[in-house]
Amino acid sequence: MSDILRSRLREIVRETYEGALPGEGTEYLDHASGIWNTLRPLSAERASARPGGHPSIAAHARHMAFHLRVSAEWVAGIRMKRDWPASFEPQTVDDAGWQAVLRDLDEARTAYLAAMTALPAAHGELVHAPRWLDARPRSFAGNPGLLAPA
Repeated sequence: MSDILRSRLREIVRETYEGALPGEGTEYLDHASGIWNTLRPLSAERASARPGGHPSIAAHARHMAFHLRVSAEWVAGIRMKRDWPASFEPQTVDDAGWQAVLRDLDEARTAYLAAMTALPAAHGELVHAPRWLDARPRSFAGNPGLLAPA
């Protein structure tokens, strides 16, 4: 992975979790937002709520951690069938369980960043890209050499 792409990835993931840096612009979030500013103030009871029977916030946080770990494993060459629906379970947490979910999410974020930033450069192209990068976002349409298909 090129140093520029590595730097941008780190910044986007940082902003996703921590929000914008004071006095600076943002990549895509409002200044006061970010995953931690959204999740950390929640009680276990609120994180376990299932309005309308939809998955709880705790379940979504578990799923986010699962997805980050699977993505890190994928770029490392570990590709196996996964139980994606089970990644949302259990739906409810107590106080200690909610704190454990938040720690797990942070550890998964760290593992994901380590895996992605350790990717080698191959003529300036990203190699062993996760499948979701195969469908290039419009922002890469004008620069097809930025991301190489897996």
